[in-house]
Amino acid sequence: MPAIRSQGFRTEVARSSGGQYEATINSTFRNDVHLRQRPTKNLSSENDPFTKVASRKIVAPDEPPRYIINLSLPPEQRYLEVCASLKSEIKTLPGLFNEVVGSMLPLPHQWLHRLCRWMLRKVYDPEENMELKGISKATGVSMYLLVCFNVLLDLFMGCSSGGASVGDGTGGSKMVHFRTLDWGMPALRRIVVWLDFVTEDGGPVVASSITVSLNFRPNRHQKGKFASDAAYAWHLVMVLLGQQPSIASVLRKYLIPKPISVAPPRWSRFRRTSANAKKDWYSVSYIDVLQEFGRAADGKDADKQIFSSTACYLCFSNGVETTVIEKDRVTARLRSSENFIVITNSDEGMSSGDLDSHAQQKGMVYDSSLAEIVDEAKDRKECAEHNWQNMKRAALRNLKDRSSEFDSKMVLDMQNVVEMVQMYPTTNETTHFACVMDTREGKVYWCRRWRKPVGAAWIREHKSLTW
Repeated sequence: MPAIRSQGFRTEVARSSGGQYEATINSTFRNDVHLRQRPTKNLSSENDPFTKVASRKIVAPDEPPRYIINLSLPPEQRYLEVCASLKSEIKTLPGLFNEVVGSMLPLPHQWLHRLCRWMLRKVYDPEENMELKGISKATGVSMYLLVCFNVLLDLFMGCSSGGASVGDGTGGSKMVHFRTLDWGMPALRRIVVWLDFVTEDGGPVVASSITVSLNFRPNRHQKGKFASDAAYAWHLVMVLLGQQPSIASVLRKYLIPKPISVAPPRWSRFRRTSANAKKDWYSVSYIDVLQEFGRAADGKDADKQIFSSTACYLCFSNGVETTVIEKDRVTARLRSSENFIVITNSDEGMSSGDLDSHAQQKGMVYDSSLAEIVDEAKDRKECAEHNWQNMKRAALRNLKDRSSEFDSKMVLDMQNVVEMVQMYPTTNETTHFACVMDTREGKVYWCRRWRKPVGAAWIREHKSLTW
């Protein structure tokens, strides 16, 4: 969920997250991951693969629709405006359920719906559960379908996310957060939304979110060991049954403030918001978030177990530095930067060869789709890094008046980040939206959604500087 907390709270946190795809429970799930073939990097007119793409109506990207969510309302009433606007789109979920879940469990659709109706009755958090009940009543979509799409669809998503340092316009620098959502399900392009949260009617925006999106992590520590696999599978089952929170639910606690009267969860270190508010709310700081994921108070990564979750990639920023997290079930690896950092769908330094070697050591066989995901993710990561460095070098060459004390972190600006995010393959054929967030100001600076896949003309115009 690309999200940001507004400046009125103690610490602004922009977040993107990635939920891993894990085939421990059902290996058929792995073979049905929606993949795209990466076009060749040789874009000459003779060999250009895009000249063979069928012509289609070009739809320019636009800003997703924005809605205000009033947290002071009863949970069942918060999303009524969203439901009224997207009722027809939400009603298509049963058909998408047959496509997605049917590929995971090869059962007749009628049996599949009965099984899920019996099993998927709720999510872990009572407040989120009441919100889903309100959405179900307003749209007529069964509760089990909403629970399913709040838990299962997270496993299909991919993204590129990270942080980049830019000039702040006052002689200093700041870090901004960027991210995209890549997904092979075109039907869901129409329900990308921008939500602004307020704590009272007509009050200031305290947090913003643009569609939950979690990306796939193909590797997991101790994968192939019986005890580890059993514990991981048990966690997934408990999440599906609403007995444990999903990673998206955990991250929601970091983003959306709660009234002081509501006790913080045991695993959270929340802080009160500004005393200027009419009602006290508690929120969470950037440092506390990192400590939840194992970083010690002295800034070093602590070697300890943390809360249980699915394996995933996360990205947090506070306007000074950005931290990406490779989250395992009960451990995490953190990397921080005050210049530039990016995460896609592969661990740091990981390649498809590493995946194959790991599989051979554990006596497992990974199909080609997993190797392709890792290679494609590595390609996106390297292209984003190279594009940013090339843009930075070009700007430094064109800078005439530069003192010896000049900070290179100030040479680029927010618009350069917008340009970099739109370069192919960071934005690609399966990108649903891309956005850039100013975490210091607590605002979404720029966001675009693609209602149709980008075509050959877009890719040529926005091709990577490294190609």
